[in-house]
Amino acid sequence: MLHIKARYQDTRKIIEVDGVREDVQRGELVVVNSEKGEELVEVLGYSKEELSSKVTFLRKATEEDKRKAQENEERAKEFHELCKRKIKEHNLEMKLLKTYIPLDGSKVFFYYTAEQRVDFRALVRDLAKSIKRRIEMRQIGVRDAVQMMGWLGNCGNDVCCAKFVEKMDSVYVHDIHLQNLPLSPSKFTGPCGRLLCCLAYERENYLIKEILPDVGTSICYKGSEYNLIFVEPLRGYALLEREGKKIEVPLKDLLPNHYERALEHCRACPACCRRVSIDHEAPVGTTE
Repeated sequence: MLHIKARYQDTRKIIEVDGVREDVQRGELVVVNSEKGEELVEVLGYSKEELSSKVTFLRKATEEDKRKAQENEERAKEFHELCKRKIKEHNLEMKLLKTYIPLDGSKVFFYYTAEQRVDFRALVRDLAKSIKRRIEMRQIGVRDAVQMMGWLGNCGNDVCCAKFVEKMDSVYVHDIHLQNLPLSPSKFTGPCGRLLCCLAYERENYLIKEILPDVGTSICYKGSEYNLIFVEPLRGYALLEREGKKIEVPLKDLLPNHYERALEHCRACPACCRRVSIDHEAPVGTTE
């Protein structure tokens, strides 16, 4: 049996589905069994990667499945408006984003964001009187909220997390410095208020800077001491200065023998001693 990659209808997160016994096509809807119950997911394609999820394939979506999903969606809109009214009545500091009912209709999921932890026990009891189903409140982070609801990025296109991102890597202020960008985190902040995910895409191209001395330090070149003032990995050169004279030097002339091994280590390392511990899980300007 094969496995596929698919996208949840509620959170838009990409998952791996095991046990596919039928031929499926990209864009097709299939029914899976997840921790939320039976639900429809959109097929993105077959996958050869190692499985890391526990979502199992049940069947291709039938017309009855699609009809039921549509009914659940309409009912979810009613519950959404009800929950918004109840949140206001209970004076809770939370923002309701989406209401979702899986295909089997066994639960109702309410996704929300909040600045801090919310005591919603009274809200759930109040909702249960009208809904008469199991209710689950799920607080999500701001990045997950943007992925779920969709948005336009600074580039003018749909945000990456809502289009193709499978795993959100941490992005650091150090990435801005590494890529020779102006050290102004506010200029590289996405609609979620966190550092742009696309900064992580370029990290691989600048890894060579991690095995060179910091800009501003001294470096020995051809028997003389120079000040390292700039490194440009994309063009493959460094700018050195000595006694007011600046010279461009190919990076390969400054790197030690077998430096490729050090680069492999950097690729595998999850952190760096020089990395500022501010990632895009926390608002810019705060530390964790």
